[in-house]
Amino acid sequence: MNTQDATPTLPTTIDESATVVVRREIRVQAPIDLVWRLHADVDGWPSWNADVESARADGPLVPGATFGWTTHGLAVTSTVYAVDAPRRILWGGPAQGITGIHEWTFTADGDATVVRTAESWEGAPVQADAENLRAALDASLAAWLERLRAKAEAKVAKRAAKTRRRRAAKVLAWTSLGLTALFVLAEPWLLVPVLTFALALSLWD
Repeated sequence: MNTQDATPTLPTTIDESATVVVRREIRVQAPIDLVWRLHADVDGWPSWNADVESARADGPLVPGATFGWTTHGLAVTSTVYAVDAPRRILWGGPAQGITGIHEWTFTADGDATVVRTAESWEGAPVQADAENLRAALDASLAAWLERLRAKAEAKVAKRAAKTRRRRAAKVLAWTSLGLTALFVLAEPWLLVPVLTFALALSLWD
């Protein structure tokens, strides 16, 4: 009789019946695409999340893909269970006897994004010390959300400052052009460099 290995079924959501389930959310003053890119860039986590010492994804985050990361000295290998960019990602896996499933959802709210996260933990260590592990997980998720918010909003602020500088530079340039035009009235030969400057300015994005 021929037999075939059964393909494992990936979870579709967190384990609502788990011993520990924690939910958190935060509103981020940044567009959803920016927030998603930050969160989905696993390799970049250590640059803004101090709880992640290292992180590495070997490829795109698609169902069945895995990525490794280290937090508080604990090496974790997570499997991606579901992805709906830029709205939802679900991952999980075992670590130190704990089976964790972690869901993130992203909802656009005007120019802002509401980020919600939910995580379930099950296993002997959780059953033995549920309250302390629940508190630890809650603190971890709260910190992750806050750091994601801070990084995303800092990027928005940096972009806005750059836009303001460029606008100010254009105003200054056009003002200088106007003043130069006054000299052209007295010295017509100055018209050539002025027109060249105006053309270059109009092409400056």
